Amino acid sequence: MKNFLKFLFSVVVLFVIILPAFAAHQKLSKEDKAMIINKLNTSSLVVYKDGNTQEFVQSGIEPLLIYLDDSDFKGARVFDRIVGRAAAYLYVYGNADYVYADTISKPAIEILKKNKIKYEAKNIVEEIQNKDKTDMCPFEKLTQNAESPAQAYGLIYKKMHPDTAVVYFTPAITSDNLVRIYKTLGKNLSGNVAVKVHSGEPGGHNFLQPEFMKELVHYLNGTIVECNTAYEGRRNTTEEHKKAIAEHGFDKIAKVDIMDSEGQMELPVPDGKQIKVNYVGSHLKNYDSMLVLSHFKGHQMGGFGGALKNMSIGIASSYGKAYIHGAGKPENIWTCEQDKFLESMADADKSVMDYMKGNITFINVMSRMSIDCDCNNNPAEPEIADIGILASDDPVALDQACVDLVYNSKDPGKASLIKRMEQMHGIHIVEAAADLGVGVRKYKLIDIK
Repeated sequence: MKNFLKFLFSVVVLFVIILPAFAAHQKLSKEDKAMIINKLNTSSLVVYKDGNTQEFVQSGIEPLLIYLDDSDFKGARVFDRIVGRAAAYLYVYGNADYVYADTISKPAIEILKKNKIKYEAKNIVEEIQNKDKTDMCPFEKLTQNAESPAQAYGLIYKKMHPDTAVVYFTPAITSDNLVRIYKTLGKNLSGNVAVKVHSGEPGGHNFLQPEFMKELVHYLNGTIVECNTAYEGRRNTTEEHKKAIAEHGFDKIAKVDIMDSEGQMELPVPDGKQIKVNYVGSHLKNYDSMLVLSHFKGHQMGGFGGALKNMSIGIASSYGKAYIHGAGKPENIWTCEQDKFLESMADADKSVMDYMKGNITFINVMSRMSIDCDCNNNPAEPEIADIGILASDDPVALDQACVDLVYNSKDPGKASLIKRMEQMHGIHIVEAAADLGVGVRKYKLIDIK
């Protein structure tokens, strides 16, 4: 019986591991390669992987996107009619082993060489031109300043799917990756840059730590901004809030500004579902651009807190927080109907997005995801494992992606966080914000690798 099991195991290893690996890396004969190249007379792209050949007839960059939606090019030999800068970036992102092109551009060659991808080509040109031969190909222009394959992939995908947001992701939660994912966004936050964080209620310990964000804040030459709370605690006055910020060390890494320390300003919400005005810290007017850096976690009132909550409640003045919580009636701060509260947050998000006029972007960090907010001075310990860092120009898609990652997690510890989100109907802020045009729920998740 033991000998039979050993034989069975050997067969499994042979057919499941060894033969597929061999097929993926075996050299094509000259005859087979010639046959595949000949297929480019009728196909735009041919992918040879694991001993199988897959052909595409769609024009331009589309077949590469179709392929990457379901797989990658690792171990593959790809045969393409035209390879320019954009296609080369996608082959690098997908880890192709070898690229053949009827026509290849010099920038594409540089990209493939830099990433140690073997290539062959029939014709080499300075650049890929548009169909009319009057200018550079639009996708070559789109990606000519891309700083990474992931960024190029995002630019191309968004161009091809304008109704879909791009969300970048990395599972490694490090200071270096925080900077890297921001750079991948390709967003040049300039001028006086505000970095909106949650300073954390003293006693709590799950909030994003200053040392973690230090490198990114310095890269942006940013000012950490906050607003006072609307509830009793250590952050409900400017004086006490500054003490809490100092205790937590934020003032040691950058300038810190309590934006409502000198009052508030009004932002209109003409088409708001619940509120028609949003009260924010008056210092918001001092900033040209903003990074909303959020700790994604549960929340005892909102179900979860991410980019949308940090932009709405977080930027609201102390009075504005109560106004949102009460759906326009501050006296109802603790008694407001749940969906009205969530819709009020979405209204506030809309007002901030309109005010910033595109000079704003978002990063969510999925670490130490307690069911409780960082405003809790005695939060429950996290039960779900850390997931990663996500970034997008679209806060709706970003929060939706985080929610989906929680649901799709294989960690059984997710149950308590999901229960909290569902009990408080947390997803409704995403639904309402999408309905208001703050962003879209449909997204493409791109790993920055």
